[in-house]
Amino acid sequence: MKRDVRDRLLLPVLLPIGILVVIAAALFGFSRILLAVTHTAATATALIVAVAIVAISAVASSRPQIRASTIVSMLGATAGVAMLAGGIALAVVSEGGGEAPGGGEPGGAAGITVVAQDIAFDTGTIELAADTPTTITLDNRDAGVQHNVAIYADDTRSEVLFQGELLTGAGTIAYQIPPLPAGEYYFQCDVHPNMNGTVVVTAAGGEPGGGAEPTAEPPGDGGGETAQPPVVVAQNIAFDTDTITLSAGEPTSITMDNRDIGVPHNIAIYTEAELTTELFGGEIVTGPIMITYAIPALDAGEYYFLCVVHPNMNGTVIVQ
Repeated sequence: MKRDVRDRLLLPVLLPIGILVVIAAALFGFSRILLAVTHTAATATALIVAVAIVAISAVASSRPQIRASTIVSMLGATAGVAMLAGGIALAVVSEGGGEAPGGGEPGGAAGITVVAQDIAFDTGTIELAADTPTTITLDNRDAGVQHNVAIYADDTRSEVLFQGELLTGAGTIAYQIPPLPAGEYYFQCDVHPNMNGTVVVTAAGGEPGGGAEPTAEPPGDGGGETAQPPVVVAQNIAFDTDTITLSAGEPTSITMDNRDIGVPHNIAIYTEAELTTELFGGEIVTGPIMITYAIPALDAGEYYFLCVVHPNMNGTVIVQ
């Protein structure tokens, strides 16, 4: 093959292809490193490698004649910079106390870190000190995915104790948690309710809730006369129950917890399965969301309920 053909035709084609191969290899290799370090370290490492690739390519392309040895040298220099930057990033993280990995220092004012990755939290238990403001840092490693940490009195989510701002990954956010009484609570990501767990708030004596466990129970005021409204969960295009029990002869309520993201549901009550007479038609809401329906007084008996959007979601209302 003639040299001028090689220099004028093949090299202008091989050079950009070689650069693309180097960039692809760097991206693949760095994907593991960047996921293992903090957001700030990952950004700095990626910028260093990108600048190095551009600089090395510019120097190589400025040569009056590009030889095979020039391309090999360019690849070697780029790989060297990539290895150096990645090694520095990993060394900084390992020496810096592991800010990225979840768990951190449990409890106390120093707070803890909860990692969200692959649509899952890295822990099912968060431990906090009672009656003390604390900090929970959410490390969202799911790029382009929203997560948050919300704390509820229990898994019915009828009482919100703290609801963190949604954060789109990758990134971190520090939530300032107000003082909580000793006891056990429920936490989750509001966008992905399958990401959940227990918040254990421990008193100074070391026992969650101590002797004041009724205080940690949020439903009701401690008396036996105030009945809590039934909670019906809509998830995976299905209700979690096919029976709802209400009191006869007085207005009541039903709370629907729609956990199907982007899916509309409601609860409607009819006299029978033929849907001839509607007794109540609840507002259709798109999940994830909770809504409490005010049900008018119903006579004692059995009725039929369903989601009008998905009639396969149905059951029986027992009024007694």
